[in-house]
Amino acid sequence: MADSVRHPRTLTLGLGFLLRIKRDQLAFYDHMKSSYGDAVPLRLGPYRSWLLFHPDHVEQVLTKQWQCFVRFEKLTRVVAQWTGDNMLLAEGDAWRERRRKVLPAFQTRRLPAYCAKAVEHARLLCDRLAKQADKDGLVRIDTDAIMARLTLDIASSTFFASAPPVNGEEVERAIQILSDTAFRESTSPFTLPEWLPLAAKRRKRWAMQVMDELVGDLVDARLRQDDEDHGDLLSMLIEQHEGDRQAVRNDAMSLLIAGHETSGALLSWIFHCLARSPDWLESLTSELAAALNGRKPVADDLASLPILRAVVEEVLRLYPPAYSLFLRRAVQDVAMDGFTIRKGDLVQITPYALHRDQRWFAEPTRFDPTRFLKEASWPRYAYLPFGNGPRVCIGQSFGMMEACLVTATLLQRWVPSETHGIVTPAPKFSLRPSGGLQMTWRAAKQSSGAE
Repeated sequence: MADSVRHPRTLTLGLGFLLRIKRDQLAFYDHMKSSYGDAVPLRLGPYRSWLLFHPDHVEQVLTKQWQCFVRFEKLTRVVAQWTGDNMLLAEGDAWRERRRKVLPAFQTRRLPAYCAKAVEHARLLCDRLAKQADKDGLVRIDTDAIMARLTLDIASSTFFASAPPVNGEEVERAIQILSDTAFRESTSPFTLPEWLPLAAKRRKRWAMQVMDELVGDLVDARLRQDDEDHGDLLSMLIEQHEGDRQAVRNDAMSLLIAGHETSGALLSWIFHCLARSPDWLESLTSELAAALNGRKPVADDLASLPILRAVVEEVLRLYPPAYSLFLRRAVQDVAMDGFTIRKGDLVQITPYALHRDQRWFAEPTRFDPTRFLKEASWPRYAYLPFGNGPRVCIGQSFGMMEACLVTATLLQRWVPSETHGIVTPAPKFSLRPSGGLQMTWRAAKQSSGAE
């Protein structure tokens, strides 16, 4: 259980903490945990904030006493600048109603069709890589950028039944600008006025316009059509929101940004880990060859691919795209194990730190999918790549299936053989490789199985 609560000291109003978080957020969490224990109270500007590192405390916040907390309003206001009011930011009855309306889009019966589209886009990527490869069958690419574009194409298809956006590179750049903006504005003690003629403000306005035009145009086009169910998220939102254009646009925007961003990051880390772990790469490719015999994978195959799922789950442990859960604020006093979170206090839960705690995971920095090929030995709330409790990620089932099937599809034709340079995680909107992920891929030996 938690050590006695100790209060780390820093500059006036926690300015030193804020500077350290901006400089190296992940190292800051690690230092706080190792130096001050499982529950660390911090002064951050006008707020008292708690870092919680024990699964029992996490369970209290996410499940047992979850109604005592709301998402931190300053952060929701930052994100709402471009997503508007939506299910991911709503609270109370408004959240329940929005979630009820979005949930049909992620029903189990719809997932196989989504997954089939993900596989098709992955196969198209394989074709593009073949055109770029040299005479030896090698191609060097920024895998992070490629995976981000791939998941954007998949999101366009599954969310909107739309072709990939023609300005895909602009959309990717816009999402990264908004990611940087969210991190900067949410960790600053004050926010500069929007009318200031600053380059960062101009980039932000441009990014918001790009995303608004992309999603708004797709929503408007669909609203002008008939009432046919296209089997996608947009059809569900229009039906559930009864054609309310703004409500549909806001939920579509938030789910597009959050879903595709985290999925792209996960795929990047999967191939990074496999390139550095040739034994696991060989085990996985052998499993795929035996189970699929060269044919394209489908959702029903996942039950017979345990190594594939274990690899993805271990990558989610080491490099969870949602490395830190949405900051929460207590709306009443909450008694914990030997301490009290007071009304108005903020609470931060960091899966990245939980997943690398040696109390729950032996050799926590080592990539070892064996952990997930046997019964879990860790507490339930020590592993939460999609969060937990009532506000668990609504798209977690599709997210897992998408990652598994895209990985399987790419490995049938391409092998991640080498990562170039030092790869460090950059915690922004999601956990992405800092500066991209330069890798060399080589063409795999083709199976003789049927397509």
